[in-house]
Amino acid sequence: MDILFPIGLGFVINVVVFIISRILKQNNSRSFLICFIAFLAVLLTSFIIGSWLGMGIGVISLGMLIFVIMIGIMHFFFTK
Repeated sequence: MDILFPIGLGFVINVVVFIISRILKQNNSRSFLICFIAFLAVLLTSFIIGSWLGMGIGVISLGMLIFVIMIGIMHFFFTK
């Protein structure tokens, strides 16, 4: 149950990144790309930091990945 908090935190962080990118008048594809880049940045940071702290940051990036996958699926099905 304790693992859900960092995953949810990563999900919420990426939601905030997505909302900010939409407020800045980005289109859906560009907002998706910004969220994906944020996920990659956090994932690479977790590998650079390493140790137990890096593992925690990696779990946060897992939540970010879940959001990116969800947005990718919605973008695939709802765009023409």
